[in-house]
Amino acid sequence: MNQFPWLVLVLVWFASADPAAGAQDSARVAIIIDDIGFRAEQDLAVFDLDRRITVAVIPDAPLAGQMARLARSQKREALVHLPLAHGHVRDCDAPLCPQREWSPERMRQHLDWAFGVVEGAVGINNHQGSLFTADSASTRRLLEGLRLLARDRPDPLLVIDSRTSPASRLARLAAEAGFPTAERSVFLDHDRSPAAIARAWQTLLETAERNGSAIAIGHPHPETTGFLQRELIGLRERGIELVPISALVRTGAEPRMMVGQPRPAVAYPGSIAPSQP
Repeated sequence: MNQFPWLVLVLVWFASADPAAGAQDSARVAIIIDDIGFRAEQDLAVFDLDRRITVAVIPDAPLAGQMARLARSQKREALVHLPLAHGHVRDCDAPLCPQREWSPERMRQHLDWAFGVVEGAVGINNHQGSLFTADSASTRRLLEGLRLLARDRPDPLLVIDSRTSPASRLARLAAEAGFPTAERSVFLDHDRSPAAIARAWQTLLETAERNGSAIAIGHPHPETTGFLQRELIGLRERGIELVPISALVRTGAEPRMMVGQPRPAVAYPGSIAPSQP
């Protein structure tokens, strides 16, 4: 009989406990907007969106430094959007990008320049790079260069694989090298028609609900920013949380669904080549 009050207390505790306690966290999505630094009006429209959206700045874009400073002022995460060899039209569309034969130290020098321009960047993601990221030896040298650069930095640098090709080895090799890493799940605006963006968005949400998280990459097109302005508000109602990209990095790489591919013939839009780093 003396234990009966304790039994009552236990039953009351179970009855009043939060039914969500111990359950899996809500689904999360991260959105990266690539190719920042070329068109002020379109870029600024991105910066008007929710500050949990990450911007990926091409370091030799004319407005790269300005947009990186704006991201820091907003406490918005930024990535170095690193042009890499893609092999569709020519080896690399950028005026200056890492060459596949470069040594790790030469990679470090280039990355040091890029992070100096995109000051405050939390890591890298690749611009194109289907040829480069499919080459394990070149990718390892790039990651070793990034490791050399990271030695002098207080926080680890993220490696986000844009997955411009199913053959990409970037995320897997980055995880093996100990970098926090993640992979793109969906390209939002490979096709910029409203219906196609809506379908890609729906795939993003379904992927997040199924897997617990998903990552989208888009571009500063008016069609994309306009869509996000309208649709972001509905995430909470669907029980999905928008998070910065750093919230979704992981230590291992698993195969992820890929939706769409970047247009292979789109030329690099830069016109100003930076000085040799």
